[in-house]
Amino acid sequence: MLPRHLDKVSDGRKAKAPYNFVELPNNIVEVNPELLPQKNIYYSDFEQQYTGRIKCRLTTESPLYIRCGLTKQEFDCGAEIKDVSDFFYTERATPGKNSKDRKPVIPGSSLRGMIRTIVEIISFSKIERVSDQQHFFFRAIAAQKDDSLGREYKNLLKEVKAGYLVRKGVNWYIKPAKSISNSPFIWVKERDLSRIHSLIKMNQQNYLPQYINVSFGDTLFKSPRRFTTQVSANQSSYPHKGILVTSGNMLESSDNSENLHRRNHCIVGEINNDVDALKINDDAIQYYRSSLTDFQKQEPFDKDFGVLEEGRPIFYCETLNGKIEVTLFGHCPNFRIPYSPNRDGIAVSAVNFIPENIGKYDKIDLADAIFGFVKSRDKDISKNSKPKTIEALASRVSIVDAICEKLVSDDIWVTGNFDEIITPKILSSPKPTTFQHYLVQKSVEKNQLKHYANKPATNNETGETVIRGHKLYWHKRNVERRDIEETDTRKIEKARSQYTSIKPIKAGISFNFDIHFENLSNVELGTMLWVLKVAAEPEYCLSLGMGKPLGMGAVKISHQLHLSDRTSRYSSLFNEKQWLTGEEDQSNTASKYSDCIKAFEKYILDNIHDDDHPQGCKATKLAEIPRIQMLLAMLRCDNPPLAENTRYMTIEPNEYKDRPILPTPLQIMDIPDNRRCKNQDIPIIKLRKDKKYEKFQVGQILDGRVTKINGVKVTYEITTTMQKLTEREPKKAASLQEEETVKVKITALKEDGSIKNVKLND
Repeated sequence: MLPRHLDKVSDGRKAKAPYNFVELPNNIVEVNPELLPQKNIYYSDFEQQYTGRIKCRLTTESPLYIRCGLTKQEFDCGAEIKDVSDFFYTERATPGKNSKDRKPVIPGSSLRGMIRTIVEIISFSKIERVSDQQHFFFRAIAAQKDDSLGREYKNLLKEVKAGYLVRKGVNWYIKPAKSISNSPFIWVKERDLSRIHSLIKMNQQNYLPQYINVSFGDTLFKSPRRFTTQVSANQSSYPHKGILVTSGNMLESSDNSENLHRRNHCIVGEINNDVDALKINDDAIQYYRSSLTDFQKQEPFDKDFGVLEEGRPIFYCETLNGKIEVTLFGHCPNFRIPYSPNRDGIAVSAVNFIPENIGKYDKIDLADAIFGFVKSRDKDISKNSKPKTIEALASRVSIVDAICEKLVSDDIWVTGNFDEIITPKILSSPKPTTFQHYLVQKSVEKNQLKHYANKPATNNETGETVIRGHKLYWHKRNVERRDIEETDTRKIEKARSQYTSIKPIKAGISFNFDIHFENLSNVELGTMLWVLKVAAEPEYCLSLGMGKPLGMGAVKISHQLHLSDRTSRYSSLFNEKQWLTGEEDQSNTASKYSDCIKAFEKYILDNIHDDDHPQGCKATKLAEIPRIQMLLAMLRCDNPPLAENTRYMTIEPNEYKDRPILPTPLQIMDIPDNRRCKNQDIPIIKLRKDKKYEKFQVGQILDGRVTKINGVKVTYEITTTMQKLTEREPKKAASLQEEETVKVKITALKEDGSIKNVKLND
């Protein structure tokens, strides 16, 4: 059984995020490839192979934005995709068309991806569409004593030495520097560099790392470092020569964002030509280059190679575990190092934390069988073998573009105007290296948290942790323009390159599209129908397009199944004056609709791992499975968690400092985790629509917005609940303005714990 995340995280250790995870299954549900239909014939529904279409109507429940691609002219002019604000249109570049006569379009590929994601979860399919190109590095310089990652960093980053980079063909080497009084390099305080007039100090706005040729004099050991106070840019001033290396001033991103008040720099001595050069491991070079931060791509570093430049000073550790090549290196003594469970310097990616039986490429699951695949399988390369073989399976589902029911000139835009665009807020999300969110945790204690240097759990041996699972975003209540748009022009001007422009469609706009399918088994068709059935229910929405962390992209899909009798379809061309489609009467289709969903659920329940059922009994419905309950919790749109509980945490003040743990979706939604079944009775958890997820107290201060002022009566909209309360404010109403954001204090509660009265907080 795979490690499972804590089912309860105490309030003091609870993290917040606009996303969460549906946990991994213990195994995948396979499909026998021999049972897949042939591609050159149609089967009849008597053989439980169905052909037909599903007519769908998609309605936006929150603002939706899908960006249009670049035209050829824009591409040739060097335009960036972030500068295209138009919603997607298939006729965007058609000459002679009035632009306001077009209809917005949702690409079929976007719809396909949205539906396939849910199909993979509910059908217990494998996770394989995960890139292994991004490898994880970390730095924990000022980690506290109770930080498990800090311990790991200090254990690995020992005996740091210095040298110079040498390139021979495609290979990189390090030529060690001469030691200085038995130290591999020495330190110097910035205050002692007054004679270096070209030095840009760390508190200057234009600060950047520098390499300056210097001479230096006597050194003094101040445990655990050796320092000098005698440094000059004049090469003849002192007896020793070297290069002054100034590194980052800690304003660049870091796994620990504490202000370290860095005051010291390093001097690397001259190159030592009496020792052999050390080769840097080729894989280590690849991992380093694939994980360059924005800081490591800016001057004086190279945007593709970072610090790797002929003759440049470099810091490194001696080889690990008897290896003869260097795997740990960087531009400063406290450089980033790879997460390496085997302590061999080999960096890991998210793929390493997906158990083999969950991500195995050689198994076919329901998602593969329905949507098809093209796979590349690596083989051992020898003179007599081909390096790769390609295997493929054609899709039996086709999803066409969804066409808006209204023209772009109609009232469909969040801005209320076809020509007006908005600048959305920057989503400063945590990186996947925020392990306390992305990896399964078994303890709330900071010094026991699992990270990417811990051993991954596999199906063959015991490990310590795995990835949390499928990442989804929470829906939000009543998303409006003000929730999406960045209105602070100073922020935009300060980081112009990080902002984009969009033209989102508002809630309540409908699109029509069809899903065509051929030769789907009752189980496969039931899989598709299960997803669409959930998407049509009042309490659930799927997610589509950009801006999901802001609450954008919530959509509902109503649908109607149309099965086609292929024999009837091709027995004649016309049906009176209409084309003969062969579509069955809806009265016959209704029973097959339910039968297919039941067949799908039975197939999954009969084939999943025993440990995926609630402990102690076997589930009889898919919604009784804990991980499916997590999915349904994430899809709730009628009563999602409060916005305050599903926001990104802040860097200032630093809410990440103590590494709080992200709870499961069930805990956030206050749903019991049905791991253990009592008396063989498993209730299907469905939330009441009037359920409140906040415990309020009299005297509690909340954010509010003034929506209306009528004499001395003021209407406040409570930000976290969207509840509107009208209160008398005889002394303060005159000083308020509509749309103003204020602080209000709770003065009374109702019997059910909801807010009854508030007053403006002084």
